[in-house]
Amino acid sequence: MLLSLFENLVAPKAKPQEEEESALQQKFDIEVKGENVPVRIVFEPRFNNRVTVNKNGILIRVSSRQGKEEQRKNIDNLLKWAKEKLGDKPELMDSLPHRKYVNGEVLKVGDYEFVISICYHDLPKSSAKIFRNNIVLSLAKGLNKESEENTSSYLVAKCLCKFFLPVVTERIHELNNRYFRKEVKQIKMKHATSFWGHCSRGGNIVISVRLFFAPAKVVDYVLIHELAHLVHHDHSPRFWKVVEQVMPDYEQAEKHLKEFSNKYYL
Repeated sequence: MLLSLFENLVAPKAKPQEEEESALQQKFDIEVKGENVPVRIVFEPRFNNRVTVNKNGILIRVSSRQGKEEQRKNIDNLLKWAKEKLGDKPELMDSLPHRKYVNGEVLKVGDYEFVISICYHDLPKSSAKIFRNNIVLSLAKGLNKESEENTSSYLVAKCLCKFFLPVVTERIHELNNRYFRKEVKQIKMKHATSFWGHCSRGGNIVISVRLFFAPAKVVDYVLIHELAHLVHHDHSPRFWKVVEQVMPDYEQAEKHLKEFSNKYYL
C-alpha cells in the first residue's frame, strides 16, 4: 500500500515557523520502471486536489482544509494515478535540452543549412538576425553558461520562426486550396515543445518551428492534420478519415514524430 509512505506527509497543526514551512511541502522520490522520479506534495488552503506530471516530476497539491485521513486517501489516489500515467507515457519526463551553439557550426534544419556566427558586445541586450545563410548571434558579454545557452536557443528559434513563416504559410494555403477549401484566418510560427501544430475553432493555425527538422512529408502531415481540424475539430473517426483521404500513409509520419520528438530541438 502506498499509504505507508505518507505517515508523515500530512500538514500538522501549529508549529514554529520553520517547521511549519517544512510541513507545508514534502519531497521524496519514487521508482517508476527503474527510474527515480521526484515527488513534491504541497498542502494549500484550496478546496480541491490536483496532480501534475511533467519533466520536473510529480507535483501533488492537497487541500489543507481536509482532514488527515482524507488527505492520505487523496495522496494515495493521486500518486497511484501519476505512476500509471508515467508508466504509460514515460516521455512526460523527457526534457528538451538547449543546443550548445558553436561559432562556425552548421545547423541543418530539414533541407536548409545555416551557419552559426557568434559575436559578443557590451550592450545589455542580445539579438540575432539571419543574413543570407548565416544566423548571426550578437550576445551580451558577461552571460553565464546557462543564460548564454538559453538566450542563444531563444534567438535562433525566433530567427527560424521568421524565416519559415512564409514557407509554411504558402504550403498551408496550397494544401488547403487543393484538399479542403476552408477559411484559414491566421498562421503563426512558435518555438513550441508540447505540440507540433495547433488549429483553433476560429481558423487560426500555429506550427512549431521544431517541425522543420523533419522530412517534408512529415511536415505536410502536420499541416494536413491541422487543416483537417477545420472540418472536424476533434480526433473522432470522422476526423481521421479526412486525414487518411488526403494522406493514406499518415501513420508513418505519426510514427516518425514519436520516434524523433526529443531529437528535434533548438
